[in-house]
Amino acid sequence: MKIYTKTGDKGTTSLYDCSRVSKSSILIDLLGDIDELNSFIGIIDSSFLLKDIQTWLFDLGTIIANPNKKYSFDISQEFTKILEKEIDMMTQQLPKLTNFILPSGNIHLSRAIARRCERKLVDVITIGDYKHIDDNCLVFLNRLSDYLFTLARLRVFS
Repeated sequence: MKIYTKTGDKGTTSLYDCSRVSKSSILIDLLGDIDELNSFIGIIDSSFLLKDIQTWLFDLGTIIANPNKKYSFDISQEFTKILEKEIDMMTQQLPKLTNFILPSGNIHLSRAIARRCERKLVDVITIGDYKHIDDNCLVFLNRLSDYLFTLARLRVFS
């Protein structure tokens, strides 16, 4: 199987439902940012939860790329609860946060990309009028950036 199809040579790409959209669409821009986030998380390290997060991001992308059907994402908020539990456990090991932190390293970069994904997801839902995206997608991205922030702090103090 060839990796190139030439179907995108004129600036469009296929979504999950085979519909074609401009590669510059807000939806494709968001999917690209989620892919970037997933890639940066992949270079942080190989901890079990980070591999799970990468899988969850693939699930998130699948839902976003399928505008003709509404799928539920993390319907029981299991992923979000796991992130919250990890945030709480890490926070117990950290000193009280009293000032801003100068960001550095792959974890902070991943956090910043997660925040960008979150902002773009809000735009996709409101401006782009893509109502197929479950509210839990936004909750998950918000909590993921909190998790990455806390993980970055933990790495500094470990």
